[in-house]
Amino acid sequence: MHASLTELPRNADIAGLLTRIARFFTLQGDSTYRILAYEKAAQIIRDHPTSVAQLALSGGLRTLPGVGATIEETIREYVDTGHAALLQNLRGEYPDSIVDLLDIPGLGPRKVITLWNELGIDNLDALREACLRGKVAGVTGMGPRTEEKLLAELDAIDVRSSQFLLGFAEPHAYHLAAALRNIPGVSTADTAGSIRRRCSTVQSIDLVAGSRRPNDVMNAFAAFPEVAHVRERGNTSLVGTAHTSIPLHLRVVDPSAYGNLLQYATGSENHNAALRTYALGRGLDISEHGVANKRQDSIFTTPAESCLYDHLGLPWIPPELREDRGEIEAAQGGSLPRLIERTDLRGDLHVHTDWSDGKANIEEMALAARSAGLDYICICDHTQSLAVARGLNTERLYRQREAIAEINNRIEGITILAGCELDILANGRLDLPDGVLSELDFVVASIHSALSQPRKQIMKRLKAAMENPHVDAIGHPTGRLLLRRTAYDVDVECILELAAQTGTALEINSSFERLDIPGNIAQEAVVRGVSLVINSDAHNPEGFGLLRFGIGEARRGWVEPSSVLNTRPWPEMVQILRDPKGGFSRPR
Repeated sequence: MHASLTELPRNADIAGLLTRIARFFTLQGDSTYRILAYEKAAQIIRDHPTSVAQLALSGGLRTLPGVGATIEETIREYVDTGHAALLQNLRGEYPDSIVDLLDIPGLGPRKVITLWNELGIDNLDALREACLRGKVAGVTGMGPRTEEKLLAELDAIDVRSSQFLLGFAEPHAYHLAAALRNIPGVSTADTAGSIRRRCSTVQSIDLVAGSRRPNDVMNAFAAFPEVAHVRERGNTSLVGTAHTSIPLHLRVVDPSAYGNLLQYATGSENHNAALRTYALGRGLDISEHGVANKRQDSIFTTPAESCLYDHLGLPWIPPELREDRGEIEAAQGGSLPRLIERTDLRGDLHVHTDWSDGKANIEEMALAARSAGLDYICICDHTQSLAVARGLNTERLYRQREAIAEINNRIEGITILAGCELDILANGRLDLPDGVLSELDFVVASIHSALSQPRKQIMKRLKAAMENPHVDAIGHPTGRLLLRRTAYDVDVECILELAAQTGTALEINSSFERLDIPGNIAQEAVVRGVSLVINSDAHNPEGFGLLRFGIGEARRGWVEPSSVLNTRPWPEMVQILRDPKGGFSRPR
């Protein structure tokens, strides 16, 4: 057994072990159920805030969802010995590193084995080298385009290795900030950095605290069960790592200068640099320590961040805007946007149920939406061609509409609309006929298949959907899955032109794995008069909580409530959808 707690494997190590086992199962064609069981357990362990190794030693592994007897035995063996017999047995004829190739989108087990058999490729570096030399293009079933995409995915993997999803990091950050506030002598504490700016991916959890006893604060923080280890420690700062593997940065300052530190630690670097240049023009020098006035030989500090901006002659700039994209100039000119807030949303126009791949029935989703403060939702289950999601054909869609009408008659305080998430097929056709679509309240059209098509075909598909008079919005328009899949080859300029021309709304999908369209595209859309919808894409009752992530992404795009259709009551929405736009009539 490990001699000390410092030798225990991290959660990421245990999760990596289970993921590797799942990958070998995949390579050998094992059952999907078995593969998913190990992948699910790996994800739960990776996200667990405290030490899973310690949990194993105390006999508590089975309290984790997805950890059964077999997986428990494997983890215990690994924690005790540093090895797992199951993984050793699975390796067989293939080198251990070959399973890393399965992390690349588009490389399934058959292609991985082909690359091994024909070129001896058994790791990511070897794959990159073979692509650069043009060898992969000659492999059966591949070609120059495949080679180009593989190189792009390999570059993306390098970036992903140091990034974490906002939706993964945020709850841990908020929990740690709350724990900091409970430490005796701490006047206040907050998250800062990219989490506070609502960036879709982050590299660390940045925390700031106000206290006159920084050493006591850091001692208490280092002892938190969520902190795996401390790498560096100074008089007022600490750098460590959480059991979830995300880096932790803590800064402690006297409460009288808390506002200065919070502003500086929130960033971004570009915003801070631009703000410093602006301050220098006023004879001031700004840093995390305060605002120095050399002429008066004084330093201004403040406990409130807003007072710092006020001292510089500016209104407070929301963190989401602090990217040096004109926010300081807008603040100077009094033209900062009134950013959209979660409470501005009246409805959610993209909700799934157990009629397709959702986890709850229509009524359960409606009641959850009502509890979340929404006035209406549109049930947009998948359509027939997405068989993996049990998509609805015409007959089932009509039956669902009848069910929706019946539930609407029974419950109050929420209006349930009938719609669909219409699949845009690989050949450019839409998944249901116009006659069916014309009877629905709201239609979201999305691409879910043939994502590797060339730009010309992708745009042909999107154009066909946007020019259809019954399509109201394009769902997750770029198709990206953050840290997993790059966007399909889409012409953003063309999408924006088509949206403006046809009156088709573009969705900001609130799933923190998507956040699609991203804020920079949303900002350009608004400039061009394109309408947006912010939807949860909820697949369970808890999914409405995702709306805050969509709102955050919209705020990063300077989006105001007036640019978002579902900030309006449904009767007003109906009138908007009935109005012809750009010659494309939308009859209802």
